[in-house]
Amino acid sequence: MTGADFDVRQDQPISARALHRERLKISQNAAAGIAHELRNPVFAIASAAQLLRYRITDDPVIEKNIGRILREAERLNGLIEALLEYGRPAPIQMAHADPDDVWTEILASHRGVLESKALLVRRTTADPRATCNIDVEQLGQAFSNILANAIDAAPEASDLTILSSRTADGGWQAELHNDGPTIVAELLPHAFEPLVTTKLGHAGIGLAIVHRIVSEHGGAAALVSSEGAGTTLTVTLPAARLS
Repeated sequence: MTGADFDVRQDQPISARALHRERLKISQNAAAGIAHELRNPVFAIASAAQLLRYRITDDPVIEKNIGRILREAERLNGLIEALLEYGRPAPIQMAHADPDDVWTEILASHRGVLESKALLVRRTTADPRATCNIDVEQLGQAFSNILANAIDAAPEASDLTILSSRTADGGWQAELHNDGPTIVAELLPHAFEPLVTTKLGHAGIGLAIVHRIVSEHGGAAALVSSEGAGTTLTVTLPAARLS
């Protein structure tokens, strides 16, 4: 069985946490810099294509290719927005809450796409329930990205399982499993890095954002994928420090 993981829990040595934060900052700055460099040229290309569309209206070949240019410009704009979302995130706002409640909201918001693929979610919440110090909105974004990846990978009419539990130290852990294709061994160690993807038309930012958000919560994530056993992504968050 192969896997990729990152762990930035607060019990790590200060030097390890500082090194991780420095690497994350370098990655975020690079993503934001690429996005800013791309934004103006993509806007100029789209604007020029729109101008040509208005000037030339009687040539179907030109019209077809202008449409292609505009679609690709739109796709690049989506990539730019994703890079900026990763590189220049909103400040995190922590409060005591139950991560399983966040999962409940995310599953409800994805009900339509789950039903469209006839996917059944089998879920177990932590018992007893956990309280963590979290940013509900940003953690919801991380869970949404994780779920979207699982939905995309899962075979139609299969099951997704989400198993939450309390950790030995009072924290919270959730495993999301799908029976989709195995992630290739060469890609798996880089799965949480930006711009890493095997899917055409995807920016490869989703799991990088998961990495950033879970990291900022002092948590850990691991991705394991093996032939015949599907793929499991695990998120662990520390317990809230109650005063």
